[in-house]
Amino acid sequence: MKLTQFAAVILLLSIGLFYSSCSKDKDNEVVTAKEFALFIDFWNPNGDNPQISFDAQNSSPEIKIDFSEAFAGEAIPPHFTHVIIDNVRIIDGNNVNYVIDSIIAFEWREDINNWKVDVEFRMEYEDVEELDVMLVLDASASLGNDFANVQEYANGFVSKIFENSFDVRVGVVDFSTEIHSLPLSSNEAEIKNYISSIQQGEFTALYEAMNTGIDILQANEAESKTLLTFTDGTDNNSDPLYTPQYLYEKLVDNEIGTNVNSFTIGLEGDGQVDAPVLRNLAANGGAAAFPKTIEELGVVFDGFSSSIANVYNLTYIRNQQVIPQTAPAKLKFVFRASPK
Repeated sequence: MKLTQFAAVILLLSIGLFYSSCSKDKDNEVVTAKEFALFIDFWNPNGDNPQISFDAQNSSPEIKIDFSEAFAGEAIPPHFTHVIIDNVRIIDGNNVNYVIDSIIAFEWREDINNWKVDVEFRMEYEDVEELDVMLVLDASASLGNDFANVQEYANGFVSKIFENSFDVRVGVVDFSTEIHSLPLSSNEAEIKNYISSIQQGEFTALYEAMNTGIDILQANEAESKTLLTFTDGTDNNSDPLYTPQYLYEKLVDNEIGTNVNSFTIGLEGDGQVDAPVLRNLAANGGAAAFPKTIEELGVVFDGFSSSIANVYNLTYIRNQQVIPQTAPAKLKFVFRASPK
């Protein structure tokens, strides 16, 4: 083989390797592996009660965590402690979901006035395998013939959730004038048959339906719990008790165990969606999306299937050195992640 031919082969192989490490976002643009940063304060006042809080202002917004929450850990005899940060996802502004490739830990050192790679303490990560998902689906008359597409996209979502998760259950709450529900089930065919049989009604009991979905998830003990709500309008038929503020406070209540990750979709076709409410109710590391057409809605359901199924637990491992809360260790974790 001539030198020029050999060089051409190498070039083609390099191009192939480059594109194999890339994917495309919803606008068909190439998306490569990226880095995302999470900033944390760590303290351990007695040596056996480690705690962390987040610096949300400096952390990458693509890392989906409830930044308002503080996490407490425990001592691991004889020398270590660990703190678990549960239900973490990486989702960018185009709703592209990222898979973690590696995490590098840094600690701020006053003696050098800079970040230093931490080789002794580390952040480990693992996939969450036990997943409960409640689909809350608008079946109001305003969807018209498009409701058949909603059913198709929801069934496609169910197929991908089961394809991408090892231990998953899915339930459904459908709402219009009345609210009906299918309990959490691991029977994929049963769930899809239920969705296909949903009948449309006149009005929109959105908030009451979301409350039903939250109650079902909070009553169960899955490692990860996710609510995915779809609507094309605003609530006009719920009991007055169920307000957006009521739902938000229920979602972020730290006293109920594992919090529910809430994702919302508002179809903007007729301009009736209350986007600020849906953004606020995309809580605990969830995300909101507002497709403008029924075709874009299918893309959103497909993207959220990956985002919801791809969730991590992080574990920060450190020794039992006493660190007062008044002078916490400043930590930075750089996530190297690839689009899924």
